[in-house]
Amino acid sequence: MKLNLKARSWHTWGSLILALPILIVGASAVFIAHKKALGTEAVAVNAKWLPGYRTSAAKEMGIEPRAALTTAAGTSYIGTQQGLYELAGDRLVAVDALASTQVRAIAEAPFGIVIAAKSGIWLKKDATWERAEKGDAWQATSQPDGSIIVALKDKGLLVSRDGRNWQRNERFNSALASAANEQADKPLSMGKLIMDLHTGQAFFGKEGEWIWIDLVGLAMCLLALTGVCMWWRAEKRKAAMAA
Repeated sequence: MKLNLKARSWHTWGSLILALPILIVGASAVFIAHKKALGTEAVAVNAKWLPGYRTSAAKEMGIEPRAALTTAAGTSYIGTQQGLYELAGDRLVAVDALASTQVRAIAEAPFGIVIAAKSGIWLKKDATWERAEKGDAWQATSQPDGSIIVALKDKGLLVSRDGRNWQRNERFNSALASAANEQADKPLSMGKLIMDLHTGQAFFGKEGEWIWIDLVGLAMCLLALTGVCMWWRAEKRKAAMAA
């Protein structure tokens, strides 16, 4: 088939070539916006066949460390992007309870070991790992009184003195709320405004970003699919006229 170098032809062929990337980006955006409801973070998949996971750079990354701790008893742990590991001599042994879970911080308290992970707050007590609090946990810090403070997304700073019962640290969270009110009165930077326009937060707020993402993602999927459909129909008409 002879390629017509007119603008419409370039538009048609460009749309056809980019249809798959646009469809993937649009559909994946919707899945990302609803990852908690769909539970995609907990689903293990084998994607090593994809070219991006087989590059030398990807292999060199290996296990990405995020935190490390040696307890008073001499046990060493390494928290990674891929899960929690215990150091046995010079070999890493995976902790099954936190397999494939991003571990952000490790802290030791008199009542046990506390892990801040993407899947929540985890506690090791009497050689058993258990999840004490669901959510997206970040930094875990030991306090002088023997308690642990953990930052939990959407709940703020939580404190516990036994590892199982977690409560908001009112002193810290009140100070954060006051600082947030003061920050709200300050003008936005251009970079922040552009980012909020991009994510939809400027229109629907942080909790409603999914509405914007769904609209944009579904629109991209629709345009990609209808573009391919229109091209296919045009080719069938040309073939029928040439016959």
